[in-house]
Amino acid sequence: MGKVNLLVKYCLINQKNEYNIKGILINKEIKFFDNDCLMILNKEKNTLKRIIKEEEILFDFYNKKCYVFSKESNIKIDFPIKVIEFKNTDKDFYVKYKIDENLFELMIEII
Repeated sequence: MGKVNLLVKYCLINQKNEYNIKGILINKEIKFFDNDCLMILNKEKNTLKRIIKEEEILFDFYNKKCYVFSKESNIKIDFPIKVIEFKNTDKDFYVKYKIDENLFELMIEII
């Protein structure tokens, strides 16, 4: 287990953000907090899990699927995502993807 400094950049619908944050690297998984949610990037499985009080969202970039699990209703749904660009190296993780017609980008870099 080791602490890592991260540079996180993302572009969501009408929202761009960039910040430095500390995370924990354990066996190819990087865990960090983004506001009130726990983010878990599994670099080996190419997944990003976002955990908040009400739900869990798992982006599986390898299988091109997004899974949403509602903790309150115990309902799980999934839908396809289109991966446009993908890069996963020792120091960074970058993905550009589409859900319906909405374009998203995420970059997490170990600095």
